[in-house]
Amino acid sequence: MHLNRLTLAFRIPAYRWLWANSFAGAAGFMPYMMGQGWLIFEITDSPLLVGLAPAIGSVANMAFSPLGGVIADRLDRRSVLMVTQSLAASAILVLGVLAITGLVQFWHIVIIAVVHRTAMGLQLTTRNTLMYDVVGPRVFMNAIAGQFMSTHGAAVLGPLAGGIIISVFGVGYLFLVLGSIIMLGSLFLLRVPRVPAAKPIGSAWANLKEGVNFALRNRPVRAVLFTVLITDGLGFSTQSMFPVVTRDVLHAGPIVLGLLSTLRGAGGVVGALIVSSLGDIRSKGWLFTGAAFLFGTLLVGFAFSSILQLSLVLIFLVGSFATIYDTLAHTLLQTMAPEAMRGRIMGLYSFVVSGIGIGALGLGAITSWLGVKWAIAAAGGTVAGNALLTVPMAPTLNKQSLDRMEE
Repeated sequence: MHLNRLTLAFRIPAYRWLWANSFAGAAGFMPYMMGQGWLIFEITDSPLLVGLAPAIGSVANMAFSPLGGVIADRLDRRSVLMVTQSLAASAILVLGVLAITGLVQFWHIVIIAVVHRTAMGLQLTTRNTLMYDVVGPRVFMNAIAGQFMSTHGAAVLGPLAGGIIISVFGVGYLFLVLGSIIMLGSLFLLRVPRVPAAKPIGSAWANLKEGVNFALRNRPVRAVLFTVLITDGLGFSTQSMFPVVTRDVLHAGPIVLGLLSTLRGAGGVVGALIVSSLGDIRSKGWLFTGAAFLFGTLLVGFAFSSILQLSLVLIFLVGSFATIYDTLAHTLLQTMAPEAMRGRIMGLYSFVVSGIGIGALGLGAITSWLGVKWAIAAAGGTVAGNALLTVPMAPTLNKQSLDRMEE
């Protein structure tokens, strides 16, 4: 790997603070989702309800994400990111207090999931557009890969540490720790300068319609967003079933649950390092579709493994190709979108990514009916099949991304 390419974005001071902010957010988010699933499974013993809470949160995310894209194009992105990250941290802290005091009920978890996922959706839109502002188009793929290194780097130790905290102290104390870390991370944004950006004209409603119309009429952007809908909505949602896999397939407890998420995160770090080392490659469309296909195929293998060691290896590889795919999705969308519309396109990206929660609900229902192995296998097979259908669009994705960068 080329060291100069790996560190390209890190030469920009503002990016380093954004990276630290992303690390703090991921250090809280990954174990939070794991702890949320464990808490629900503990108090309800229902795989369906394990998927229901993130699904309801995703509906709220879907409702607000397109508007979040308009906000990211119209308001100061740094301020929006600070407010939304603080809101997410506060929601997790409240859940921790409820769990520790023994007052927590399922409906509490649902309400907090709605607040948390709405805030996270706005963060995703705002952080990525702000990052593009800071580093520019030619360094963006390296920068977004670096962000995934931070998120998955946090996931390497975070879930395992979370599993230990749950085992020793209880899930409520895990939430208190996570909320505090995320709140601290929001302060890092004070070191990121405000970056003037092109602002849309007209009303917020007109801006939203303009963004939706552009995405629907632009075939390459539409193809990427549809692939994200399938790949994230089904493939990424399989992580919500890790508590069920841990208990019912691998016959283990919270430590193994944390280890599954940790190794998926370690694979993500490796995938991000691979992308960073490639530099500003021209064949982004081919890499995007190929990584999505391998991600889905490996999920099918993971679904039918009941051997702990094999499952850990497969989930590591799943994490690697998931990150390569996700990095290319972000890069293609940001480089193909007009300058004044990047926030709205990322708002639509956040909208379709919200399908993760709905996918989790579907997986919970299939798991209750056919078992968790068939649920994850069906998700992985659908992701791989959709990636094959997207292959003919790869040359067009390559060309439009390059054309935008040369304008």
